[in-house]
This record gives sequence, structure tokens and C-alpha cells, in this order.
Amino acid sequence: MIIKTLKLQNIRSYKEATIDFPIGTTLFEGEIGSGKSTILMAIEFALFGLGEEKGASLLRTGKSEGKVGLIFESNGKEYTILRSLVRKGKSVQQSEGSMETEQGTMYLSPTELKEKVLEVLNFNEPPDPKAQSVIYRYAVFTPQEEMKTILFLRPDLRLQTLRKAFRIEGYKVASENAAQVARTILIKNRELESMTANFEEVKERIGEKQEEIDQNSAQLAESEKEEDRLDGELKAVKKEMSKFQEEKVRLSKVIGKVPLLEKAIQDKNGQIKDENEQAQKHQKKVNELAQKIEKIQEVEKPTDKTEEELQKDIKEMEKEERRLRKVETEIDAKISDYRSIEENKMCPTCDRPARPEVFKHKIEKKVEDKETASLRVEECVKALEEAKELLTKLEVYNEAQGRLKEYQEQLEGNQEEVKKRRARVKELEDQVEDAKKELGAAREELKRLEAISKRIGELEEQMGKVDIALKSVRDQITVAKTTITNLTKDIGEYQKQVKQKEDQRKKATLLKEYHIWLEDFFIPTLGTIEKHVMMNINQDFNQNFQKWFAMLVEDPSKDARIDEDFTPIVEQDGYEQDIYYLSGGEKTSVALAYRLALNSIVQKVSTGMESNLLILDEPTDGFSKEQMSKVRDILDELGCPQVIIVSHEKELESFADQIFRVEKDNGISRIVR
Repeated sequence: MIIKTLKLQNIRSYKEATIDFPIGTTLFEGEIGSGKSTILMAIEFALFGLGEEKGASLLRTGKSEGKVGLIFESNGKEYTILRSLVRKGKSVQQSEGSMETEQGTMYLSPTELKEKVLEVLNFNEPPDPKAQSVIYRYAVFTPQEEMKTILFLRPDLRLQTLRKAFRIEGYKVASENAAQVARTILIKNRELESMTANFEEVKERIGEKQEEIDQNSAQLAESEKEEDRLDGELKAVKKEMSKFQEEKVRLSKVIGKVPLLEKAIQDKNGQIKDENEQAQKHQKKVNELAQKIEKIQEVEKPTDKTEEELQKDIKEMEKEERRLRKVETEIDAKISDYRSIEENKMCPTCDRPARPEVFKHKIEKKVEDKETASLRVEECVKALEEAKELLTKLEVYNEAQGRLKEYQEQLEGNQEEVKKRRARVKELEDQVEDAKKELGAAREELKRLEAISKRIGELEEQMGKVDIALKSVRDQITVAKTTITNLTKDIGEYQKQVKQKEDQRKKATLLKEYHIWLEDFFIPTLGTIEKHVMMNINQDFNQNFQKWFAMLVEDPSKDARIDEDFTPIVEQDGYEQDIYYLSGGEKTSVALAYRLALNSIVQKVSTGMESNLLILDEPTDGFSKEQMSKVRDILDELGCPQVIIVSHEKELESFADQIFRVEKDNGISRIVR
């Protein structure tokens, strides 16, 4: 894999940045915290997604969206990846990304995009979206903070990590799975053996059930014999009963007819009583209505005029009253004007002097006119009141006439109802007489059929007893047959259990053989194979580690090696030194040697992994100047087409083919070449 171009937008301290990566050794240098490591984090994010990182650790503070674009080459083909981060509430999440190939652009989910990248790089590992790429972390790039971590792990944890890096964790997984399968088989074997514990007991139960079948079969035969006897007796009774069948029908009809006739007579007498009561009720209503009609007919009509004519007269009188009162008011006003002139001796219209004696005569004349007008008003009011009183009397008379008509209609209806009720009473009385005659005839017929009825009763009683006995016998037959059926079914179930337990015994024996094979042969064989594979890898790893350590630490008194647990051992003058007590530069040397040895082994065991890209993050932390000079030899020895180094050490500038300086101003990083 060769990195060609990286584009950043709102990623950590970068707003916008585009970096073109040439072939050869590229150095990114700058002060601590300037944004160098962000470039390496962005490359890994573009290839594999967030993994174990949080989105908030990459997205620039205060921004709602960030993007990383990466152009890289693999196996001679160019690919372009674009990944995005989006802030949603308090969390930052990946959104849909894309990959551009020679065939076109594909839009993929974060998981699908990682899966596609692993396929392109031919990294044989699961596309877990929440995990980093193990091959990339050990064969291409290890962050600075993880450089020395593997040195101080417990041996078992280190081996577990290295198994993943060397792609041989399958042996341990297979061994653990085989052990789990062996435990499961053993549990199943014990379950099957416990299931077959009562095998002989089940076989004995089959014999017991067969004895019960024989007993019930004998009882069934006796019950069937008794059923035949009772059935013959019942047929004989029914044959005799058939001789009395016609008389029995007649008797049944007569027996049923007597209470019906008695009930009919009782009901009709009740109806006669109800009809008489209703006739009396309607007759009483007739008498009441006749009195009301007679009282209304005594009322005389107050006038020959109609209500409309009287209302018209009243309107005319009210109009005349208003006119007369208006005249009266006008005369009063005139009298008031004349008296004012008489008192003031001045005409209010023309402002000329006026003689009082002239107006005195006029006032007297107007007073006479007013008296005449007032008299006419009183006469009009009196006539109006008389007309209104007459209208009221006429309305009362007309209302009474309306009720008269209603009372007459009710009278006719009640008279008709009285007539109808009395006719119904006569009809019901005739029906009662007919029913009484029919009831007497039925009672005479019952007396004649009493002897036949007695014999029929005896036969019916006998038939009932036989029916009960027959039902009891048939119930016994049914119980016996059901018991035999159930017992036969039980035997069938027990036979199935016997067959099943025989099969379980065979399976238990087979599972026991499987368990022995897994525990005694398969699992030990896997351990042996893994041990040989790890031994071969350990030898190669140790050779590489010793080579890189010797190049970095030129101290004849110090030697280094890898033990069987892949733990680095440093010796001085034949005595082991605890790594914790090495100097900072020596620790870095051990870590870098271990890192480069691990890189070479991972590339060898990873199918399709090309050794053409190496990323080093602060690889010389604590190095002396002499050790710095050894970095050139290491790079020449590696012969890697593209090396990307991130460091704040200026001494590395002489080893680089191209140098990018990372600067930070007001919280914003930028690349200067």
C-alpha cells in the first residue's frame, strides 16, 4: 500500500488541509501538540473507521461535521476513500462513506467500507467496526503511546496479542472450542446415561400393562354378554308397548287436552272480567262527557261578529283614540301658547305687542274645544274596552265550541268501545260454554282409558329399569375398551421408550468415544502444532530482534534476546537487566527493535501483505545522537519504498527525502513544506 494524498476538514486542530505523500522517506516535524499525530490518526480513520476511538476525539471542537479523504495505491490500482463525522446532540457518529475505484464510486456504511478496505489490502481479519486492524497496527503503524506497551504486558496477555498479530490465534481458539465441545459431549453423555438408568424398569412395566389388558378383556366379555341379555329384554317390552301405541297416543292427547281446556276456561273467564271492567270504565267516561257537552251547550254566543271583525273594529278604535289624543294635545299646546302671549303681551312669532283681551277670548274657545275632544276620547276609550271585552267573551265561546266538538268525538268513541266490549263478553261467554262441554267429554274418555294407562305405566317403568341397567353395562364396556386402548397406547409408549433408550445407550457410547478422542488426541495435537509454529516464529522473531537491537545499541557488554513467551530479555555481562530500569533511550531501542521485528514477522505471515509502507510515530524518543545516526542504517536495511516518520527531533531531517513542518497558530494546524 502506498499513501498518495490525505485531505482533512475540521479534524482536530485542522480546518482545511491537503497533503500529497511522495515515495521515499517523509518526515513530519513540529513541536509537541502541533498536530503531527493527527495526520496518522486521520490515515487510520480513513482506512478502517473509528475502531476503538470516539468520534469526539477526531471532530474539531464546535464543528458539526468533519471529513477525511484518502487516495492510496494497492497492487497497482488507485483507490479514493471518503469518511465523514457528524455531531448529533452530545455524540459524534460516522455517516455513510464512499470508495472510488476504476469501476466507479460505491456509497457504503462505515462497516461495509471497512470490509471493502480489508478486501483491497488483502488483510485476513474480521471486519469488526469497533476494533482496530491488528495487521495494520503491527505491520504498518503503531502509535507512539503503544510502542512500549507490549514490552510490559503479562506474558499470557502478550502471547494472546501476538497470536492475533501472527494470525495463529486459530490454534488456541480451536483448542478452546474443542475443549468446550468435549465438555458439552461429556455433559450430553452423562445426560444420556441418566436417561437410560431405568431401562429394565420400563421393560417390566410393559409386562404389567399387558396383565391389566388381559384382566380388562375378561371383564369386557362378561359385560358384552350381559348387554345382549338386557337388550333382548328391552326388545320384548317394546314389542308389547307397540300394541298399546294407538291407545297411548289417544291417552296422551286426552291427558294433555284436559289441563289445556281448564286453562282456556280460566283464561276466558279472566278475559270476560277484564272486558266487563273496560266496558264499565268506558261507560263512566260516556257519562262524564255527556255532562260536559250539556254544560257547554248552555253557553250563549256573545255576538254575531267573528273574532276577525272584532279585531278589525278594535284596531280602528285604537287608531281613532290616538287621533283624538293628538288633537287634545295640540289644543293643550295652543292654549299654552295663548296664555304665554296673554301674560307677556308680546307675540313670540313676530315680536309685536299683543292685546291680552283678544287672546282671552281665544283661550276660552280652545278650552271648550278641549273639553269636547276629551269627552270624545273618553267615549272612544269606553267603546274600545267594551269591544275588547266582547272579543274575550267570543274567544272563550269559540274555545268552548272547539272542546264541544272534541268531547262529542270522544263520546262517540267511548260509546263504540262500550258496544264492542259487551259484544266481546258475549262471544267469550259462548266460548266458555263450548269449552266446558268439551272438558266434560275429555274427562269421560279418561275414565275409559284408566286400565290401559295403568298397564302402559308398568311397561314404561320396566323399560326405564332395563334402560338404566343397559346404560350401566354399556358404560362398563366403554370403560373397559377405553382402559384397554389406553393400556395398549401405554405399552406402545413404553416400547418407544425402550427403543429410544437403546438408541440413547448407543449415542452415549459413541459420545464417550468422541470425548476420549478430543481430550486425549485432538487437543494435545493442536497444542503441539501451535508450539512448533510459535517456536519457528520465535526463532525468526529473535533473529530480527537481535539484528535491530545490535544496530541501535552498540554496547558490546549488552545482549538482547526473546524468550519462549516472546518477552524481551536484555543482558549485560551475562546478567539479566529489568527493562523497567533501562534508560529512556534504551527502552525506546528495545521497543523499536521489538516493533521492527514484529513488523517483519506480521508481513511474512499475512497473506498478500506487501512490505512497501512503514509509519513511525516518534520512534527516537530518548535516543542519543549516536543512536539517531543509526536510524539511517535501519531505514536503508528495511528498503521500504514509502516511510512516514512523525517526530519533533530535527536530527532526523538529514535522513528524510522530504520534510513537512507542522505549525499551530491560534489553535489551527497547518502544513509547511
